[in-house]
Amino acid sequence: MSDDLRSDARDIVSNIISGVDPFSCVLRAVSREGDRLNVGADSFDISSYENIYLVAFGKASVAMSKALEEILGDDLSGGCAVTKYGFGGSLKKVNIMEAGHPIPDKNGVIAAECIRDLLEKTGSKDLVFFLISGGGSALMTLPRKGISLSDFISLTNKLMRVGATIDEINTIRKHLSAVKGGGLAKMAYPSESISLILSDVVGDPLDVISSGPTVPDRSTFEDFQQIVEKYDLKLSPAVEGLVEDGLEGVVEDTPKSEGPVFERCHHYLVGNNSLALHEAEKRAKELGYNTLVLTSSLVGEASEIARVFAAIAREERKESRPLSPPACILAGGETTVRIKGKGKGGRCQEMALSFALETRGLENILFVPAATDGNDGPTDAAGAFADGYSLEKSKNVHIDAKALLRQNNSYEFFREIGDLLITGPTGTNVMDVYILLIG
Repeated sequence: MSDDLRSDARDIVSNIISGVDPFSCVLRAVSREGDRLNVGADSFDISSYENIYLVAFGKASVAMSKALEEILGDDLSGGCAVTKYGFGGSLKKVNIMEAGHPIPDKNGVIAAECIRDLLEKTGSKDLVFFLISGGGSALMTLPRKGISLSDFISLTNKLMRVGATIDEINTIRKHLSAVKGGGLAKMAYPSESISLILSDVVGDPLDVISSGPTVPDRSTFEDFQQIVEKYDLKLSPAVEGLVEDGLEGVVEDTPKSEGPVFERCHHYLVGNNSLALHEAEKRAKELGYNTLVLTSSLVGEASEIARVFAAIAREERKESRPLSPPACILAGGETTVRIKGKGKGGRCQEMALSFALETRGLENILFVPAATDGNDGPTDAAGAFADGYSLEKSKNVHIDAKALLRQNNSYEFFREIGDLLITGPTGTNVMDVYILLIG
């Protein structure tokens, strides 16, 4: 692998992470002039509220909270922030809690209960800031009455193993939880609320990001049932009973757009994958690459997407298409992995290994799929470096790439050849970026 390509790829990844830093994203979106708080194109008089509270959840919650603490100063009455283990920090007026991700745990329930208790004391003269970022859906878990945490975890695990999309997983979560799918807005009513959102979902649909806790929910119990049937999922008796009651109207569905709950709710998108790709494109051009952004909405099976990038790499080497070298071809999104083995890895590492198998012997190329949060799946790697000589390197350490891919053990492959991309927790999350460099 060319050291120059590797160095450039690291530089581009670093620029992406800096560009979607949650602290900076909030400061760009929110400004203050005396008692006037400007958010996007709107303005709020903070002197008109008795209390201003902050509720943050997601991998970027600490950095986002720190920015808002800086802006509001003594006008902030207090708040709660829940983030992933290892993503914590220190805040002046906000209580920080850490919980499990992507599988919910007991601490996520405790955090959700703290948030519920805070919101239940708010009134019509209060303002609540909701700071929402990727991972919030798993980190803040408050099962509906009769549903246990083990029910929640079991069904989440099943959905991940069958390769369900994030939209499908969140539809299930919203109907098992009291805080998702508009649940927090319902708890905060009749206070006014401002949601600042860092998107980790393709297309930035507000009702899907962190399971849409502050917006009307479009999904229904009928959608829940269709997902169950699609993947032939076996439900626990408690969940099965909930779905039956929901379909019959015995249990109330998630809050919809009708009614007063959302009348005083304001929502602002402060960062997303498109912003990440913009930062990547800018840096790649500065490094001298002819650059093309394909899409920020890439979805599908990780191994299949890898074959597409491998085909582009072969076309570049053979015909210098779609760009003349040196070329940087970028995309973003969130792929899925159908888990068949018991290995360790994530969707970016799986994509990188699939790419390496497809491009064996191809010279002067480098493919780097990377998770912007710094954690690809349940690993300490953001992604991996893959090129035409990855398989040759694996022979030197006597590992079988195809066998490891079948076992979903891509982490072991790249660890053994020394090509994991390690950034550490970045404090942000705007899905994944895919960087293809042609020297």
